[in-house]
Amino acid sequence: MFNFDLITSIERYILNHASCKEYDLIRHLMEIRALPSNALKTPLSLFRSHFLVFNALYRLKMKWLLEGHSFLMISPLEIKQINPFEQNKIDEREVHEYDALSHFYLDLEHLNNTETHDINSLLDQFWREYFTPSLKQKALNTLELAEPVDIKTIKQQYRRLAMRHHPDRGGDADKLIAITEAVQCLEQYY
Repeated sequence: MFNFDLITSIERYILNHASCKEYDLIRHLMEIRALPSNALKTPLSLFRSHFLVFNALYRLKMKWLLEGHSFLMISPLEIKQINPFEQNKIDEREVHEYDALSHFYLDLEHLNNTETHDINSLLDQFWREYFTPSLKQKALNTLELAEPVDIKTIKQQYRRLAMRHHPDRGGDADKLIAITEAVQCLEQYY
């Protein structure tokens, strides 16, 4: 069963890690058994774990603001504590602006009313948007290819461009990354 009050464990962790990722935080909570060992196994358990962590983070953010302790920046990629003496690092809008995400995560009805089919629908929508024709065309353009094309041609072109743009050969690392991402995108289509 999920622990519905993770704020104490999360506060302790953040006080010892001024910056972390959501995944690191969830793994820690699993290690100390504040979340079950299967918290990341299914889409529904992943959603519930994520929701409970973000619920606790937004409550902690409010607590620290009221105490004048520090400011908590929250995103899945980085959770960061900013001490009061570093206030100049905070955009004023971040403190005072209405945060729609906090409203979502502080409403436990979203946790209680979300079922597996809801999560699957959200994931399906994400993947449909992720694999849009414009992404496919952008990936083809990055590889300097046009339809009709097959996976063999894509991989041959990737090798040619990777050799040309590899930093060890005087190329541009960002271009090589874009080429690699383009191939990964196109592998989903061919």
